[in-house]
Amino acid sequence: MVQVRSARDLARRTALARGPRPEEPGDGTAELEARLRSALERVTALDLELEALSAALAEFSRGWERRLSQAFAEVAAAERLVRRLRDLEDALGAEAARVREAGPDRRRRPGRTRRARAAFAAGARRAAARGSGPGAGEGEGGGAAEEGGGPPEVEAAAVALKRLYRRLARLLHPDLAQDEAERRRLSDLMARVNAAYARGDLTELSVMAEKVGAGEPLGELTPEERRSHLLARIANLERIAASLDRERSRLLGSDTERLRAEAARRAEAGGDLFEETRVELGEEAEAAYADALHRLERLSRAARELARARRERMSELEKRGPTGARRAFDPLAESELVRRGAARLLERRATAAARELSRTLEDAARASPWEVALTCLAYFAEAAGPRPPQALSTAEGWATTWDGLRAAWPEAPDLPRCLARLPRHLVLGARAQGDEVLAGVQLAAEDLAAGVDLALEHPAVARLAAAALRALGPHERCGGCRAAGAALHLHRTRGLDLLHGLVCGRCGAVLRSYWRYGEVDGLEALAPHALRLGLVAEVTAALAGTSIGFQMLPAELEALTADRLRRRFAELYLGPNEVAIEPGAVRVLASGVPLRGGARAAGQGRLELDLAAGAGMTAPELLELLRVRIERRFKP
Repeated sequence: MVQVRSARDLARRTALARGPRPEEPGDGTAELEARLRSALERVTALDLELEALSAALAEFSRGWERRLSQAFAEVAAAERLVRRLRDLEDALGAEAARVREAGPDRRRRPGRTRRARAAFAAGARRAAARGSGPGAGEGEGGGAAEEGGGPPEVEAAAVALKRLYRRLARLLHPDLAQDEAERRRLSDLMARVNAAYARGDLTELSVMAEKVGAGEPLGELTPEERRSHLLARIANLERIAASLDRERSRLLGSDTERLRAEAARRAEAGGDLFEETRVELGEEAEAAYADALHRLERLSRAARELARARRERMSELEKRGPTGARRAFDPLAESELVRRGAARLLERRATAAARELSRTLEDAARASPWEVALTCLAYFAEAAGPRPPQALSTAEGWATTWDGLRAAWPEAPDLPRCLARLPRHLVLGARAQGDEVLAGVQLAAEDLAAGVDLALEHPAVARLAAAALRALGPHERCGGCRAAGAALHLHRTRGLDLLHGLVCGRCGAVLRSYWRYGEVDGLEALAPHALRLGLVAEVTAALAGTSIGFQMLPAELEALTADRLRRRFAELYLGPNEVAIEPGAVRVLASGVPLRGGARAAGQGRLELDLAAGAGMTAPELLELLRVRIERRFKP
């Protein structure tokens, strides 16, 4: 872009171009001088127009960036999330196809494996955001042209005149003479230089400088030399004018100018292009985020399909093997796309990365609690095993659970926006847990589970984790207090028997009660975390040396008396197993001392359940009877 110091400098340049020149009628010099002035005036006008146009475009671009950059960034983040989910879904589909072909005597096909892995990795590599401002790549920022790509710069006439004068003065000053003859010659030449400078004759000074530089003798400036020099200057200015004209055409045809013109038309009609564009971008981002939630559900289906292919392939390989042979080949054992679930790795010692994550979560507990809560949800989803709680088993469940949690933090983003800007310890990926393959939000590496486990020792992190775990229960309405919300899972009793319960998180009323045996997963697998985080409390009482744990809300434990503990034991053991003993025959002892009915049970030392003398049996006999009847429950 042509650099212009000021309007005053331009005026001085034009005045110099129009200044007095030697007139030689009939030699055409006057006509050339007029052409030179006209060319300079055209360059000056184009220069001023370009400067004004560039300034206007730069101002428009700054306004566009200031008002719409966030909206463009939101759209770019949403589109990146959609691409990431799409690529992961495609990669899981390719992995399922590979698994169906895999076998213990057929090594993984490198080409197919690379394609499956690359399908997902490509999404992460294609993270370039779409440009947020107008004219991206047009070279319009601030109006400056790229180096070598813009029009040449025109030196101001006054500057050029002074530069040539000083140069000639250094070369022709009489003080440089070695003898008197040389002094007179230089004095005459210097007089010509002073005279040309005084009348602003740039042409004569330019010709003199060229001759001095070439070592030619400095005679009088002939009309032919003046015309030749004027013609060269005119040609140069015409080239500059053409370049400026091309630059003007480029700017007038740019996206930024089209947007600026459209903004002006909208403003004349009472509209606002900036606000209308912001609304359109918001709608585009919302549509992309909605698409991301749909794709998150499709991702889960792709993971289930991969798990099905894995089971079918492993079953087929078992049939081919020797009778009674154990499964020796897992087609996902070496997968670079599907990692092992973190729940199996909690016994490992914390790595440096895990300890760094623990510190990160502790620091973020106050600055960005929603980030910690999302990490806890991902951690619980893995800790729950092959079948996570219903609240984390579908995209809709994730979104509903997250909306309930983030209500406590007005600045927290919704789930799609969280997924678009995951912290580096969380990823959208896939993991194998048991016979299942799960996909979605998960820890970035297996060993990071130990880091979350460490962070749960910090009170601020523990409070957020407790809120996250509380939100995972099924939503039900309590028949007692009529409150609606997430039910809380606990073990109504464990030890001698295992009875699960879903209770109202407000009043503790039992909403559902059920037995479940075998490998636990889902909400039941998270029971140790509920106890650790203080969502539920437990009191233990021994019957004939066998410990029985009763879980309840912390407030219930504080109010637990010997009578209430006795009634709970009768409700959960004597009644269901048809033992003909009255609840009043059961005694509660604390450190060997019987407790009165209204005495507080918790915090009184080691609790025991014993039978009074008239109960008809002893505590050991009752224990054996209960064991027999509990075992009979599972016999045909």
